[in-house]
Amino acid sequence: VLSGLGGMLFDPPRSALIIKFTTPQERGRFISLMMVQDSAGAVLGALLGSWLLSYNFQWVCWTAAALFCLAALCNALLLPAYRLSLRRLPMRVGMHEVLQDRRFVWFVLTLSGYFVLGVQVMLMLPILVKEMAGSAQAVGWMYMLDSAIALSLLYPLARWSEKRFSLPARLMAGLSLMTLALVLVPLAHHLLALFILIGVFYLGCSIAEPARETLITSLANPNARGSYMGLSRIGLALGGMAGYLGGGWLFDLGRHSDWPALPWLILGLVGVLTLLALAWQFRRPRPSKLAELDAYPVT
Repeated sequence: VLSGLGGMLFDPPRSALIIKFTTPQERGRFISLMMVQDSAGAVLGALLGSWLLSYNFQWVCWTAAALFCLAALCNALLLPAYRLSLRRLPMRVGMHEVLQDRRFVWFVLTLSGYFVLGVQVMLMLPILVKEMAGSAQAVGWMYMLDSAIALSLLYPLARWSEKRFSLPARLMAGLSLMTLALVLVPLAHHLLALFILIGVFYLGCSIAEPARETLITSLANPNARGSYMGLSRIGLALGGMAGYLGGGWLFDLGRHSDWPALPWLILGLVGVLTLLALAWQFRRPRPSKLAELDAYPVT
């Protein structure tokens, strides 16, 4: 609970600061670099944690806590007290502002379907990899594959695609790959085939993630950046909860009913419905007010 509270307090301001200090033209590139950095940090953290775990679990906990404290100290000493929004608004007014923006609210809620698929890399896919390989060590290979794809392809793909495709097209292309990979999982009877599909899934994530985050920032009203970025995480919260609880329940149901393909087909249906909802929303014209507000100079 404390860890989740810390993430809730940290992540929206970070996203809001990205909006504040980047122009719309360079924002997608910067977000891609941030995600590559996050992947590199995750790899280094996993390696450090694995090494410390061979000594004592307490060393893992104390080292992680020390790193978090060091990061907090750097933020406190090195970063001025920037204002996230163009003007200071009471929390109630800021939340009212974002809740009145129906386009943004519907987009965030629709992304719940995207996160239902995304959290399966922490639930059903590791279970299947462990069962097929007969060893928990194979799960580590799966996450190494994720890191390798993110570090080598995420930024080049973002740079290449941003010159040729719109943000909605990139988001939907990535989500389509993720959906296709999960639907085909029941056909993978060998570990290599499963890892190929997992690679396709991670490739879809690498295409969709920068586009998704950039789209969210482009829809945020500069007068209430913090409120917009805070509400943007509701999709992750709802989708994550549904993905974990529903995914686990469907996985067990598929095993008990001797229909192991059931959870993967349901996930495919969720992906298709999310794609249709996004396509309907992207066909609507974007309000010109947000485009004008996004062009405000950085102060």
